Amino acid sequence: MSTPANIHDGFFKKLLSDRQAADMFLREHLPGDVVDLFAPQLPKVLPGSYVDELLGQHHSDLLLEIQLKTGQDALAYVLLEHKSSPDRATRLQLLRYLVRILTRWYEEHERLPLPPVLPLVAHHGPGGWEFSCEFDDLFGEVPGPLRPYMVSFRHALVDFSRIEDNALSAHVRLRAFLKALKYVLRRDLPERLEVLLADGAHLPILDVVEILAYIAKGPVPIRPEALREALQRLMPNHAEEIMQGFGKQYYEEGMAAGEARGKALGEARGEARGEARGRAQGRAEGEALALVKLLEKRMGPVSETLRARIFAADLSSIEAWLDRAIEATELDSVFERK
Repeated sequence: MSTPANIHDGFFKKLLSDRQAADMFLREHLPGDVVDLFAPQLPKVLPGSYVDELLGQHHSDLLLEIQLKTGQDALAYVLLEHKSSPDRATRLQLLRYLVRILTRWYEEHERLPLPPVLPLVAHHGPGGWEFSCEFDDLFGEVPGPLRPYMVSFRHALVDFSRIEDNALSAHVRLRAFLKALKYVLRRDLPERLEVLLADGAHLPILDVVEILAYIAKGPVPIRPEALREALQRLMPNHAEEIMQGFGKQYYEEGMAAGEARGKALGEARGEARGEARGRAQGRAEGEALALVKLLEKRMGPVSETLRARIFAADLSSIEAWLDRAIEATELDSVFERK
């Protein structure tokens, strides 16, 4: 079970790039004696990622600067592991990331001492974390005289699968987004939609749409009918508005993908006319992709015959179908009978 890394990466970083959300997350999930060291100021989100490109499908990361009550600055490095099952090598990868953080800090500041860095691994796979948080456990049996020379550190751990939903956060918005991270990789996600969306009535509609878009891109398929039914039970006054916003987001993403492809096609031809044709073709293809994706999410699989009809149509026809599809509940109300 795998998902493109940017799905988790974008959702996670957007959530914790909010300084208040990051502050709540750290204070609620780090040990109390560590939190007692924090000054009241909100953490500062530092730019950049330290994850290897090849490991990006498994990890997202965020570096936060925290002020301590002593006036000293510290760093909190949050690593989100996307694997369904925990990886015993995460600690080795984490060491590499910590070295990069400290190396970059020294290059930028050109002074010592180095700031303390607190590593935190957040795991949202359904199986639960089963490995030690101690780095030196990777060495196995080491003779006593050698132990002082071994690399040694411990990482904090947030294992979403072992945290009750209400304990994910006392703050409703953070809790709702963390629940999405908790359930997105679970095979029983369709049966837990109402649990996942239980806080939705207390959130802005755009937040609910963002959560739905995230879980819909995940590896576990969700029937649009089941989604609509859950929303109608939990948020009857806003269910259709949320579904329309959900459909619109798929439309916009399809358009962006199609236009990017069209631009690349035009640039590859190396001439202004070719680029113009490429952009036009890309726009039509983008709308067609958006329409197919929207229909599949709302009404189920699209047949090859219908798919061929959509991609062969002119831009104005596709746009008209898209307008109808945002509110339609069956295919016959989207496409004219011929």
